[in-house]
Amino acid sequence: MPMKALSAANIALIKYWGNRNDALRLPVADSLSITLDQPTVEIAGESADVFSVRSYEPDGSERKLTDKEIDRLQRHFEISKQCLDLSEGISLEIRSQIPPSIGFASSAAIFSSLAELYSGLSHRPVFPQQKSIIARLGSGSAARSVFGGFMALRAGNGDTLDSSFVEQIADSDHWRLWDIIIVPSHKEKKTGSTEGHARAHTSPLFEARIRSIPKRMEECIDAILKKDFEKLQAVSEEDCMNMHAAMQSQDPPLHYLSQETYRLIDEVKELRMREHLEVLFTMDAGPTVHLICTEAAFPEIRAFAKAQTNCTVFEAGIGSGSHLL
Repeated sequence: MPMKALSAANIALIKYWGNRNDALRLPVADSLSITLDQPTVEIAGESADVFSVRSYEPDGSERKLTDKEIDRLQRHFEISKQCLDLSEGISLEIRSQIPPSIGFASSAAIFSSLAELYSGLSHRPVFPQQKSIIARLGSGSAARSVFGGFMALRAGNGDTLDSSFVEQIADSDHWRLWDIIIVPSHKEKKTGSTEGHARAHTSPLFEARIRSIPKRMEECIDAILKKDFEKLQAVSEEDCMNMHAAMQSQDPPLHYLSQETYRLIDEVKELRMREHLEVLFTMDAGPTVHLICTEAAFPEIRAFAKAQTNCTVFEAGIGSGSHLL
């Protein structure tokens, strides 16, 4: 009987961009995010003689994985075997509700779900911090989806497997916020985040960005603990646009944001000023726009999102992290 695990993406408020060690996915700076409760990735797995994986779309049809995707999943399993007491092979079935490669952190949901699954299949106890490390080895941001609520991924020091770790800032009940996600395009990006991270240091803005992260982290954590939305908006939007400026100036440049992304940003700014709404925008490595808002602002932000033509809209609350089913 296969074991099943479920996880969801997270949305970063202070962004993760660039590694000090690409092989171990050790980030060069701290990051901070909100774990979402949906859409989800469910993965079923059982011990097997060899590694195999099948992936399915939300409608149940099979999605053909590329050789690159299969290789990434297999390499992650091989690394996980070194950390956990697992069988020689595994048979996986991935059912994802998250569109891939559009800046929606689908890989964070996949690898946090895999970390949960592999920990469940291990013949020895696995602690939550160990699960987050297993998740990080597949996708840096996946470490944050293992836990619920508001999470910080601390860069730490050194080049050991466990030198970067996750810290919970507040649990999922601390502050009721919503993430209204507008997907203007399902076209997969040409350059993935893994490749982008490896070239982050080529941006002339990179060093200044890294120096600015500790202050932004401090301000963001303070805003969360005090439930100060105005402060949260200011620091998270600043960090988002700073990251994309760095991406756009690295070699080769990465222009993840589209004209539709910029249009949505401008219209949200006008809407919140006109209606005095507590809403902030942020984007990860793609054109997808996340509108994080308070309960009071939720009805109007939801209506705004639903009114967008040719866009897919998701609604998410704050989640409790990955878990076995």
